[in-house]
Amino acid sequence: MRAIDRLSDAVGLAAGWAYFAIGLMLAWEVASRYFFNAPTVWAEELSRLIFVWATFLAMAALLHHDQHIRVTVVTDLLGPAGRRVARVVTLIFVLALAVAVIFYGAPIALNSLERGRTTGTMMDLPNWWAQAAIPLAFLLLALQTLLELVRAVGGRPLPEHRKIAG
Repeated sequence: MRAIDRLSDAVGLAAGWAYFAIGLMLAWEVASRYFFNAPTVWAEELSRLIFVWATFLAMAALLHHDQHIRVTVVTDLLGPAGRRVARVVTLIFVLALAVAVIFYGAPIALNSLERGRTTGTMMDLPNWWAQAAIPLAFLLLALQTLLELVRAVGGRPLPEHRKIAG
């Protein structure tokens, strides 16, 4: 159980650093283009690829730390038992979605790998590099969701939600 938490956290941390790297790459692209009139061939495409990986891989860490955006109008009206039921139902929905994405997404990435499809851009990267991010990230999300389901059903205290003053 802790291994999944640690993996989610490590991947989430890597995703954060990936966003930082994207910022550096795009800043370099802007400087190269506007100050030196020498745009790069790699910065935009590579930053887009890293963005896809970072965005989807961060899902599991966000779930683990209960930091996904939520609307709590209804759940704030519920008691502790109602909130627990709502959490379990939500986690089951997330798990079903993750399994569906893995089921339909993995063959797409594998097909691109088998056929040697590329982006057709300046870098001509293999398509599966971006496509593989989706089923792999949703696999990690599914594992983390199963773990959170076990915790929710097992009676672990529900996370406290921070409210925005206003």
